[in-house]
Order: sequence, then structure tokens, then C-alpha cells
Amino acid sequence: MLLLYIPYLYFYLQQLWLNASWLPRGDDYPIHVYFALLLRSELVSLFTSPGEYPGIPHLLGLLWGDPLALGRAFAVYAAALAVLGVALYGLYFRAVGIPAPFLASFYLVTASVRTLAGLIDGQIADKTVLLVFVPLSLYLYARGRPAAAVAALAPSIFTNYLGVAYGGLLLVMYAIYGGRRARLALMIYIALVAVFLWHKALSVLELAGQAASVPPMPWDPAWGLVYAFYGPSPAILIPLAILGLRKRAVAPLAIASLLLLVIGAASSAYGERLYRIAALLLPASAVASGWAGLAVAAYSALPAAGGWAWALGAVPGLYQLVDRITPSQLDAYHAVLETLPSNSTVEVQWSLDPWLLPLAYAYRPDIKVYLTACRWTQADFYVYTPPDPRQWYMPCIREVGPPPGVKIASWGNTTLYKR
Repeated sequence: MLLLYIPYLYFYLQQLWLNASWLPRGDDYPIHVYFALLLRSELVSLFTSPGEYPGIPHLLGLLWGDPLALGRAFAVYAAALAVLGVALYGLYFRAVGIPAPFLASFYLVTASVRTLAGLIDGQIADKTVLLVFVPLSLYLYARGRPAAAVAALAPSIFTNYLGVAYGGLLLVMYAIYGGRRARLALMIYIALVAVFLWHKALSVLELAGQAASVPPMPWDPAWGLVYAFYGPSPAILIPLAILGLRKRAVAPLAIASLLLLVIGAASSAYGERLYRIAALLLPASAVASGWAGLAVAAYSALPAAGGWAWALGAVPGLYQLVDRITPSQLDAYHAVLETLPSNSTVEVQWSLDPWLLPLAYAYRPDIKVYLTACRWTQADFYVYTPPDPRQWYMPCIREVGPPPGVKIASWGNTTLYKR
């Protein structure tokens, strides 16, 4: 089976290498670089910020102050998360008695198209929870240490608020299945958050209240399921996960993964992201239920076929191209920063010119760069690079058009406007 998997693996290894060899090309990397630089100058913001960022991954900013070096460091961090995920889910599978546990965890992590694509895109905060905190917690729970399992998920609140949501489902399941120690640990955790991190808890509740809001793109749960799992494998994985309810060491994961599907179907705002999480946790519960071979075969068949389709030239890739930084864009941003007057404000579109944000923070701290999405607001200057027709963008980003104002200068496709 591994031979059939080689083109798929080669494709993703190639993408991870491209990210680490120069600058990572995904949407989220420049945002993480910016918050790492912010954390470098304001370490206390890790605790005082009501938002999820800066968070634990941004501690890399303490090691590097150069935005380009940080970008490459985050690309390596993303690849390391995949390796850690294989190791930690393998430990969990071994603890619940699955034969060849690390082979099963290898297929679990690597066959998750959306997980690997998310790492390449820069979703490293969410994936830190999914590939490190969650499997470590599951392993501790399976080894009979429910209080430690609760503690292993606690750092999620300093990492990713979506992780707080699905990690919270696991915490509730631990309290139900893990006995008095798990319930006591959960109550202590809730009390500590309420007293010391109430500002973050309020932000989590505010985001939860937006679950039914209108998303930037229409949400179709049926299509979302096929998209997240890269095929119809949930038809097999769901019954296998239900079988996991018979095992105390598997039941919390099985219930949480099934609830993610239900909540995702009902949430127009967060459904697609919750399904991407379920696309790893549901097969994990199916493997842990004791049906590892069937679960892995169902889960990895279409990704492996997609790899061969790419290798034979039938499809351009396993996800839509995203390349938010090129050498010419980087040169243009340096030229923009040299041109802008002191104390000016600049607005850029998310997905079009996000790298200007960390570059300005590092090299021109007197300039304020603001990210906007799908519309232009008021600023002294605007920087605009038109969408590349080969790449994926939200429809509203693709259609937003040039900003208001007068063209000042252009460098390649990147233009500076003055209001």
C-alpha cells in the first residue's frame, strides 16, 4: 500500500520543502510572523491579549527578530508538527492496543489532505492543538491519567480558540468517562480561566455566539463533508467510530469527533473549519476502535489516487494553489517601505499583500499597516497587487478591485496608491 502512496507523499514533501527553502507561501504565515515579532517586544501580551494571538507558537519570535528568518522557522515548525502528530497519535494507538500503532498514525496524519494543506497554508496554531495537545491528552487519558489529560489541553487557550472549542468537547467527555479526578481537574481549569484569563474566555464566548453568522462563502454541509475528507470515507468511518464507544479509552474521542460533524453541519460560520478538524479526529477514533486496517484503507484511498492523478499530469495539485509571496513582491514591498513617509497609515488586502504587515513592523515601525478583507476603508496609502488567476482567493477578495486614490508608483504588479 505504501508504494501506491508515494506520489501523494512526494507532492506534500515537495510543498513543505518549497515553504522552508525560501519563504512560506501560505495565507497565514505572514500573520504568524507579525505576532511573533509583536511577542518579541511585548512578551506579556501572551497573557494579556484578549485575542488568540499572540500565542504559544509565536514564542519563536524570542529566537529570531528577522521576519524572513521567522517565516522559514515557521515553515520548519509546520513540518515538525506533522512528525509530532505521527509520534503522539502512535503513542495513543499503542496505549489502546492497536497493532502497528505508528504505521496507523503515519497514515492517519499524512492521508489527511486538509491537515497537510493547512500546514502548508500556515494554520500552525490550530494544528498545534490538533497534532500535539490533543494526541498527548488522549495518550495520557488512555494510560489512566485523566487529570493530566485535562492539563495537556489547557494550553489551547494560549494557542487557538477553535482548538479551545473542540478541545472543550474532549474535556467534557473526560469529565463524564474519567471519573472524579478528571472532573476535579476540569473544575480547577475552569476556575483558573475565570479568574485569570476571563478576557480570553469572553472572546471565546463571543466567537461561539457568531456560529450561525453568514460565512464569506456559502456553506453546504454535504459537500463540506466530501471536501474535508477528500471523498466519501465518512460513510465507513462514522460506523467504525461508533464502535469505539464500547471502549472507555476511545469513547471520549469518538463522541467528540461525531459531535464535531453535527455541530459543523449546523454552524454556517465555522462548519468548514470544524469539518477539517473532524477529518483527522474521526478516522483517529475509527482506528482506535480496533478497525485500523479498514479505517486506513477507506481514509487514504482517494488521497493516494489523487497523488497518482497529479503525478500523471491529470490534476495540477491536491489543493488549490496559494502563493502569497514571490521574490518580485518582496522587492516591491521593500521599495514601498522606502517610499512611504513617516507616521503614515497603509491598508492592504488579506491574501493579496499580507507580507507587508510584518515587514513594516520590523523595518518601518513608524508606519501602521492594516489588513482589510473584501473592501477598502480609509488610510493614507494603499498597496495593491491584483489577484493571480492561477491562485485561490475568497470570491470577495478576487472581486474587490484596486483601492481608491491616485497611483504613486508601481513595482512589477504591485502598486502604491495615495488617498
